[in-house]
Amino acid sequence: MKYTLLILTLITLLFSCKDGEKAIESSNTIKKEIVKETVKPNIPLKEAFFLTMERTPCFGKCPSYKITIFNTGKVLYDGKSHTKKIGKFEKQLTKKQLEEIQKMMKDIKLIEMKSIYDSEVTDFPSTILYIVSNNQKKKILDRVNAPAELKQFEKLVDFLVLDDELKQLGGNK
Repeated sequence: MKYTLLILTLITLLFSCKDGEKAIESSNTIKKEIVKETVKPNIPLKEAFFLTMERTPCFGKCPSYKITIFNTGKVLYDGKSHTKKIGKFEKQLTKKQLEEIQKMMKDIKLIEMKSIYDSEVTDFPSTILYIVSNNQKKKILDRVNAPAELKQFEKLVDFLVLDDELKQLGGNK
């Protein structure tokens, strides 16, 4: 009888320890899962459209191209006519260059500008801007009589994008 009681006690202890280990192991696993969910590693920025600047053709030799800039600094360029680069190209702006564009947008209050600076004369080339900034969207048509600050902004975008760093995408001329 003593031996039976001793064996039963040992078996009970043996099984209760294993269940205890499983409970501890399960608890640790749950803690690790919670930590994984709450402490996120550096999440990469989701690439999204930020700015497009399109220069339209005229009846003369005005350069025609489209520049698209993403929030990651990625640039897509599509040269159409009367420009050094015809076809599709890409490049990467530095963080400093992207910040320079964003700062000027803020300084000149680009989002608050009028949507149309136009004329009845249609032979003038136009610059069309599409902007997405701070959950706001804006389209600006600049044909004539735009503020000097808007013209400077357009020149800044050209300066930062139109250079020898543009790399041609496959399948172009």
